[in-house]
Amino acid sequence: MKYQIKIINYRPYEHELFQKKLNQLGQIGYYCRDLSLISIFKQVNHPVYYYIDFHKTFGKNRKEKKADKEAFVKKYIKKSYQFIYNKRDMYVFASQQEKDFQINLKNKKDLIDNIKRIQSFCAFIASLWLAAFFILGSLYAMNIDTFLSYGITFVYAGLVLLCLTAVFRCFVNFYYTKAFYKQLAKKGQPLSYSRLSYFRKIYMICSITCLCLIGGGFVEDTFNAQEFTLKEHPVLTIKDLGINDKSELSTLQHRSFTVPHSYSVLESTNQPMLYTKEYQLHSQKSAKQLMEDFKANPKQYYCTSVKEDHHILYGYQNQKLTTLIIQKENRVVLLSLSFTPTPQQIQKMINYYK
Repeated sequence: MKYQIKIINYRPYEHELFQKKLNQLGQIGYYCRDLSLISIFKQVNHPVYYYIDFHKTFGKNRKEKKADKEAFVKKYIKKSYQFIYNKRDMYVFASQQEKDFQINLKNKKDLIDNIKRIQSFCAFIASLWLAAFFILGSLYAMNIDTFLSYGITFVYAGLVLLCLTAVFRCFVNFYYTKAFYKQLAKKGQPLSYSRLSYFRKIYMICSITCLCLIGGGFVEDTFNAQEFTLKEHPVLTIKDLGINDKSELSTLQHRSFTVPHSYSVLESTNQPMLYTKEYQLHSQKSAKQLMEDFKANPKQYYCTSVKEDHHILYGYQNQKLTTLIIQKENRVVLLSLSFTPTPQQIQKMINYYK
C-alpha cells in the first residue's frame, strides 16, 4: 500500500488549483479521509473524485452556526458524498463516483467581506514593516563577529529570504482576495489561475529554500567551530607576559566567507584573564578597514574610548587600558585584558604580533 504526504494550504480564491490538485491524486487512487495542513493520502483500488463548494455559516450564536453547517454538509452526504475538509468557508467532499458538479459562486459575494479584505491588507503592511525592521535592524547591528562561520551566513540569508517570501505571499493574498471579491460581486474579470499557480510555485520554492538555508546553516555552524592547540596555531599566553600562575585555555576556530580564518582563545587564572581574537582576512585592505571600524566603534569591544598610535589601537574603559588591537598585513589581533598591563607587557604583546 502506497502513501503520499501533501501540504494542504489553499485560500478560497485558489479553489480551482486545490480541486485540480486533489483530482490529480484521486485519478491514481489516492484518498484522504480527513484533510488537514499535513495530509496523508492512502492509495486505494479505485479512483476518487473530489468536489469543492463554498458556504458561509449563519447564526446568532455558535449553536445556530453549527446547525447551519451540519445542514449544508448533510445535503451532500445524502447524495453519497463524504465530507473531509472545511476551512475558510471552503468545503471538500469525496466520492467514488464521478458526478457532474460545478462550483456555483452566484449569490456568494459574502464569502469575502470587508473584514477579510482589511485583514489581508493589514497582513501585507505588517509583513512589510517586519521585514524592513529585521533587515535594516540586522544591518545596523552587524559587525565582524556576525558572520564568523559559513553556517551563520546561510541562516541569515535564509531569514532574509523568509521575510521577503512572507511579504510576497501576503501581497499575493491581498491582491487575489480583492480580485476574488470583485469576481463574486461580478465587478471584475475572472481570476488568472495559471498566473496564480506560478505564484504558488515561487512561494513553495522560496519556502523550501528558506528551510534548507536555515536548517543547513545551523548544522554547518555546529560542525564549523573547532578547537585547536597552540602547536597548531601559536598565540601569546599569560606566561609570555611574565605571569606564571596556573592557567586554563579555551580555544575555538571558525571559517567563513567574510573571515577565512578566525581564532579565539580565553586564558584564565585565579586573577588575570587574557582573551585573544585573531582575524585572518582576505587582504590587507580588509584588515585596514576592520581597524577603522574598531576605531570608530569602541563599544564593540566594551571600551568607552580609543587611542591610536603607530597603527595600534588602545582601548580604554573609564581611563583604564583594557584592550589592544594590532594589525599586520591581512591579520588583525584583538587582545582583551582583565588586568592593567605594565609598559613591558604592552611591548611584549606588540612585538609578538607585529
